[in-house]
Amino acid sequence: MQIKHIITSTLALSLVAIVSGCSEQEASAPAPQPALPVTVATPLEQTITEYAEFTGRLEAVEMVDVKPRVSGYIQSIHFEEGQKVKKGDLLFVIDQRPFQAQVNRRKAQVSQADAALSLAKANLKRSKKLITSQAISQEEADIRNSEALQAEADLAAANAELEAVALDLSFTKVTAPIDGIADRHFVTEGNLVTGDQTSLTTLVPHHPIYAYYEVDERSFLRGVRQHFEGEQPGRGSDVQIPAYLGLDDEEGYPHKGVIDFASNQLDPNTATMTIRARFQNENEFLTPGLFARIRVPASKEKESILIPDTAIGSDQTIKYVWVVAADNTPERRHLELGPKHDGYRIVRSGLSTEDRIVIKGIQFIRPGITLAPQEIEI
Repeated sequence: MQIKHIITSTLALSLVAIVSGCSEQEASAPAPQPALPVTVATPLEQTITEYAEFTGRLEAVEMVDVKPRVSGYIQSIHFEEGQKVKKGDLLFVIDQRPFQAQVNRRKAQVSQADAALSLAKANLKRSKKLITSQAISQEEADIRNSEALQAEADLAAANAELEAVALDLSFTKVTAPIDGIADRHFVTEGNLVTGDQTSLTTLVPHHPIYAYYEVDERSFLRGVRQHFEGEQPGRGSDVQIPAYLGLDDEEGYPHKGVIDFASNQLDPNTATMTIRARFQNENEFLTPGLFARIRVPASKEKESILIPDTAIGSDQTIKYVWVVAADNTPERRHLELGPKHDGYRIVRSGLSTEDRIVIKGIQFIRPGITLAPQEIEI
């Protein structure tokens, strides 16, 4: 009887322990996670043109280093530093007196040669009359003819020498070879300058102006193929590609020009090609040497998908977005991205306009959780 009572008590205690353990396990089980609230939206679809952005420098269309053609002392300067000059405007005058003296001497030599020619012609004319009457020999007549020819040659040489010194005299007036903006005076009045060596000033036009920039191999190939899509690309095409330019302190790209030159090969050391854009710069605000931001169309107009940058995550070199599935679970989608357009990022592949993407709260998303999406329009 006592043994039976002990067994019954043991079973009762075991039952209590089991029930108690179950209750403790139920109490310690984690509560289900609430759905994570996130903001979602569908991508935009617009007809746009993709653009590529580059950096470059402005350069003058032409620049002339003004040097004298003759040596001498600077007598006067006839332009203000930094002012605009026109082609043919007088810039410097070199002391003309030595050159004028040479001109006067050569003129006297021309007069002498002209007088000698007149005498030789008169002697030749008389010799022709005398030879008919055999008053002089044929040999003497030939000498008179030779003297006349020599006198003509001497006069021609004297005229050529006069022309040369007259040209040197004209070179004492140094004029502007092009339209442009003049630099400072490199020499002042009274200084000796050497012909074809001494720099007097430089002239640089600002209207129009060039912008040079470098394009990498991939961007070059993509741009060419997309611009000539459906056509045979080549340098013989008359397609004009526009270019837009902005300075360091300007918003956007307010200056419009056109690409007018591309180098005939890629630099094998840098794998880049030099491209040049031409801008009219009618107000001459753009100045050679300035840094410039350049934007050019990288494709023809086409339908494209756009999303905000806030929706894009990065995993080293991989770009992705979280797409909300039908059961409100997140799906990571890898993307191929393009450049920005009006504040949005172009998506080349990886999304459709039907996808719901997370644009706020992506930092809290983990695979397998449940989302509570709140849809908005972007």
